[in-house]
Amino acid sequence: MRDLSLQRLLPAVFGVGLLASPASLRAQHDHAGHQGHASTPVDCRALAAPPWTGLPASDRAMIDRLVHSAGTLNRTDAASAAGFTPQFGDIPTMGVHWISRNRMQDAVQADAPDHLLFTRIAGRDSLVGVAFAFRGPTDATMPALFESPLAAWHDHPGLGGGSGNTLHMLHVWFVPSPYGPFAGNNFFLPLMAAGRALPNPCWIQTEAEVTRFELVATLVDVLHRRTDSTTGREGRGLARGRPGAQRAWPAVLNAADALARRITPHLTTLDSAARVADRDRWEQAADAILVELRPGERRLVETLRDRLKGMQASTTEQGRRRKHGRPQ
Repeated sequence: MRDLSLQRLLPAVFGVGLLASPASLRAQHDHAGHQGHASTPVDCRALAAPPWTGLPASDRAMIDRLVHSAGTLNRTDAASAAGFTPQFGDIPTMGVHWISRNRMQDAVQADAPDHLLFTRIAGRDSLVGVAFAFRGPTDATMPALFESPLAAWHDHPGLGGGSGNTLHMLHVWFVPSPYGPFAGNNFFLPLMAAGRALPNPCWIQTEAEVTRFELVATLVDVLHRRTDSTTGREGRGLARGRPGAQRAWPAVLNAADALARRITPHLTTLDSAARVADRDRWEQAADAILVELRPGERRLVETLRDRLKGMQASTTEQGRRRKHGRPQ
């Protein structure tokens, strides 16, 4: 029964943040990586955190200019006054997209990103990155804003506005990102939002290490939303305005509370190990957390992780699935 209650977190957490239908996301998740946006580790010493020393000098200079120019918009009230509005809700690995409709109407401009990415950290909405975006045909020529091959645009066919168009997008992170400065998903964000210490990105290199890290980060987000739910903040996944969501929430919280009691000691160890750069202790704590998950809880966390990665499924992947006769 506890597992069934906890599964209600799925619509409650992601009801406002899905970029495609649940069925579509389930079909897409195993092809979520594309171009430079796969969940693929980068050079952990040069490309996983500012100042991104592994990038060409021109790219580093471009990001520095973006950080500087966005400095006047690093509060949501300033972003709102400048014409940006929040869309899609708070997506754990992307934050809240604040979108300028005026900028979206113009051609992509290097000094004027179309989206601001905010994540709530230490009690305030913090600007963690920006995104460039435009609607156009799948085969549109991508603006060449950066030299690095990591700066590969991705697209969201479900947000193209019809007429065969898709929404092309390029993220640029101002904060550490284990998959690089242009990754579609930043799995460090759930840890930042929950006030947890970040592991060394060099501990996230093999496929097994990536899986362990992503599941732990997703679980941290689930439990953080449980505690943050008491604040009533829309966008932290409260499912406000959806019939029955608020009535279901107490059962969800009870289930999450029981889970939290089992893994909190391991989370404490995880934090302390990350702070003193003790890799062996961090990995042991992460494994202990995942061992504590019951089968239904593990499936839930995996589903949430897969949905996040499925949000990055592009027109190319969908076409590949159709070619091979896979369901969409």
